[in-house]
Amino acid sequence: MERRKITIARLRSGINYKRPLDHIMDSFYYLLKEFQIRHNEFDYGTYNYGYEKPNRRKPDDIPDSDIIIIPTENEFHYHIPNYIDPKNLEKSNTAIKEHFLDLKDKHIILMRNDRGDTESLYRNYTFKDKPIRKISILDEIDIPGNIHQLRYQFIIDANRDKENLKKPYLFAYWGTDKRRDVGGVDSGDKRHTILKEIQNGMGRYLTRFIGRFSTVKRDMKSDSMRNILPILNQSKYTLCFNWKDNKATTSRYHEALACGIIPMVYGLYDSTGILVKDDWQRVESAEELCEKIMSSDYESKFKQIHDSFKQSLLTKEQIYDTFEEQLLNKIEEKK
Repeated sequence: MERRKITIARLRSGINYKRPLDHIMDSFYYLLKEFQIRHNEFDYGTYNYGYEKPNRRKPDDIPDSDIIIIPTENEFHYHIPNYIDPKNLEKSNTAIKEHFLDLKDKHIILMRNDRGDTESLYRNYTFKDKPIRKISILDEIDIPGNIHQLRYQFIIDANRDKENLKKPYLFAYWGTDKRRDVGGVDSGDKRHTILKEIQNGMGRYLTRFIGRFSTVKRDMKSDSMRNILPILNQSKYTLCFNWKDNKATTSRYHEALACGIIPMVYGLYDSTGILVKDDWQRVESAEELCEKIMSSDYESKFKQIHDSFKQSLLTKEQIYDTFEEQLLNKIEEKK
């Protein structure tokens, strides 16, 4: 049988994966690296992606690839007017146009960290006017309990000597809001409103906001998980939102528990109860969140929620086994 070639391609920011907790998608990178070690029946290429060394936008591996794996997070941001710095946008858009010339015989596998990064987005915007044979999606929630159970374990490992820290912050949030969707239209997501109400209600002293927001005054720019851990480890509560799919879970839930943070959830987040076992965690407003925080014992609630979470936590090897099975199934998918 003819050997097939798989190229891992980062379309936007380049990745040089060295260790966990340095990148948003490091759960995927960690598993991809292990997959390549265990599956030498494939040839491998890279584009703007590497291990222990950078691999810039060199298109050499694209033309003869059968499968292109694209780890994707926040691709939709690149299609919201005035959201991305114009120079960065032009640079990556030009590279995509010049380097991904012929995709009609290619199978693209999106490794997806954000539900806004859809097949339609890639066909109609990212690779507009470039017909693609097939697009498959391996989503973070295709791994039972979410692929970012790995993030929980990475953070636990990093925090082993940081137990019993004081927690002066009642609430912390890290990430971005989802106020706008492709084309700049109103997304319908309400987190920018909820977060503003939380900050106004609790005050700047008791809250910490890390990332990029349209309504909230941030305390720190977006950074790696490793660099924001000192703040998260001093925080007691956060709020998890999902987007476009009420059944979905997110990495925040796992990251929070690893930092000693109680993950409250908004609305119908994780509506099937894969992670959220206690309806007390569910809130419909900033006011309800504040009321629950003020009327509850943090220590006992955290222990209860954390103990429940650990009952179904997969090991790193179990996560890899499921990832491997899922990826092999995607690779073998026909038209």
